[in-house]
Amino acid sequence: MTAADLAEKPPKSRPQLGRKFTLLWSASAISSVGDGMRDSALPLLAVAVSDSPSAVSVVSVAGSLPFLVMSLYGGVLADRSDRRRLMWTIDALRAAVVLGFACWVFLADPPLITLAALAFLLGCGETVFSNAATSAVPEVVRPDQLDAANGRMQANMLVGGNLIGPLLGSALFAVAAGYPFTVDGISFALAAALVAATGRSTATRARTGRPVLTEIREGVSWLARHREVRMLAVLSTLGALTCFMGTTMMVLMVTRVIHAPAASYGIVLAAGAIGGTAASTLAGRISRVLSRGTRIALSFLLMGVSLILMAFSTSVFEVAALYGVIGFGIVTWNIQAISLRQQAVPKELLGRVNSCYMLLSRLGIMTGAALSGWIASTTSIRVPLLLGGGLLLALLVAVLLLLPRMTAMESRAQTAEPAADRAAAEDV
Repeated sequence: MTAADLAEKPPKSRPQLGRKFTLLWSASAISSVGDGMRDSALPLLAVAVSDSPSAVSVVSVAGSLPFLVMSLYGGVLADRSDRRRLMWTIDALRAAVVLGFACWVFLADPPLITLAALAFLLGCGETVFSNAATSAVPEVVRPDQLDAANGRMQANMLVGGNLIGPLLGSALFAVAAGYPFTVDGISFALAAALVAATGRSTATRARTGRPVLTEIREGVSWLARHREVRMLAVLSTLGALTCFMGTTMMVLMVTRVIHAPAASYGIVLAAGAIGGTAASTLAGRISRVLSRGTRIALSFLLMGVSLILMAFSTSVFEVAALYGVIGFGIVTWNIQAISLRQQAVPKELLGRVNSCYMLLSRLGIMTGAALSGWIASTTSIRVPLLLGGGLLLALLVAVLLLLPRMTAMESRAQTAEPAADRAAAEDV
């Protein structure tokens, strides 16, 4: 495929994203299922090897720490390296680590500290891999295909990581504790082979040999100076904070307010995953019907109104339906923000800016969850949902005021797209 071919407008029907994206997407899908299997099997193994109630917490915290301690450095690696080579190298290393751990589990019960170390190591790999994957997508598709491509990548995390993976991991663990880790290791090896088949990256890489802190500061400084992308980062952080302020209380709404069986909470989580999957699957079609600004405004409207209505719900099915709508809104917003960022940020800085952006969003999630518990304990369980929904609608007003800037940012990015970048997707 030549640069001239890439310049042609895509068909109005289902977009053809090409061989390289298909390989990248397939690798992501396989890895997501493996991650979901491991995420369900590790806590089960922790309970099996330790009588302490804190065992699960230790493993969970160890798996969460990498995002905080490795995110910014992962951005540097993504910009310094051939991103696709970095991805398959990480997956090959994760395959070796997990398969080795699976052998240990078959032979003896590993100590709890080993489970925590495994969760931390794999979390570090996942943090770097995720950044590199997000930064690599613009290399293999056209700018006008980003929404469809990012939607399909989001679907991997939802379907593979949240639905298929945990169910398969739990089922395999019931047969033998080592089986989910064996399959997880094999999934990493397959994913590494698929990414390697995409070839080398053609994107410009950052200069190496400089201090890591200097390169991190470049990404932070660019984000701080770029008004529109900084605006997106602020919206994402506040949106994550307010949304999780409400959704953190869902489990208590189901079990203590509605007095539904604890098992019914799984229905609520499944509904959220289904809503998010619908948004990711329809992303390409929605982008051809609604403008970018309308999609962003719609996502905040759906999340805000649904949280407020959830606060007044009287049945688990109402909560599940509303969480499905929230899931649709969350994923729709994520796709818009990712696509805008991929277009606006220089390719050689994309990994570092992504890492800053995602770190801020994660801090927003943690803050929202902490505030949710404090507000509920001092008032009532319904209040965080009402407050989170109301604040999301307040953010909607800000979104409407900022839409002209978002539109201008996207227009400038599309106009400035150089021929060299279009050629980067050659043979997709």
